[in-house]
Amino acid sequence: MVAAISLAANAALLAWAWSLSRTPPVPPPQAALPAPEAKGRAKPKGPYAALGSYMAENNRVPDLGWNEEQFAEFLEGFRASYEGRGLPLDEDAKKLRDEISERVQQMMAKEQPDPVEDYFRMLRDNEGVAKTESGLHYRITNEGTGPRATAGDTVVISIAARQPDGVQLPALGRERVKIAVRDLLPGLAEGVQLMQVGTKALLYVSPALSFPPQDWPAGVPGGMPLVFFVELHEIVGPAWP
Repeated sequence: MVAAISLAANAALLAWAWSLSRTPPVPPPQAALPAPEAKGRAKPKGPYAALGSYMAENNRVPDLGWNEEQFAEFLEGFRASYEGRGLPLDEDAKKLRDEISERVQQMMAKEQPDPVEDYFRMLRDNEGVAKTESGLHYRITNEGTGPRATAGDTVVISIAARQPDGVQLPALGRERVKIAVRDLLPGLAEGVQLMQVGTKALLYVSPALSFPPQDWPAGVPGGMPLVFFVELHEIVGPAWP
């Protein structure tokens, strides 16, 4: 019941966070700050100068770290093409092109929002969810009083599963299943070891602590965090070797 209430209250926010992976947000317009004028140079004017700045910034030229000599060489090639005497793209130029392309792609990738991390950040900020060193997120909803499970135990647990947006995943649920802790998904195995007999907990399992890519269940969107409501009923003894 606690899991249903918590997730239902945040369904809209979770759906929005997950949609970031499909539709990159448009950044809000920002007022441009005038750059200091270089000494001895006239400030560029007119739409062609503005277009030049746009092309340079759109291709991340200011972020490439060129020195004056390299930039002057680039402008020389630019003018050569403008004057109809374009230079051939030799092997060195192709290598430089590919290196710059890779750097620009890496810079752009870092600037894209991470919907998975945004989701977990929302849980930590709004739901009182804790995070382990491995990246597992969890919240104890009912403290037990029995012994604590270990990696070498066989336990009896109940599991209910759902997506971050609250959609139920019956295929991943189990009712009082007897299983070795080591046979659980990595995130579930870690979470169960945080629990004492009688404990109920919400375990928010990241893709890295979930199914391997080749074993992702049918009907469950790949790469999605999974939410498990787990109850530890009993520790029945050590797992078989």
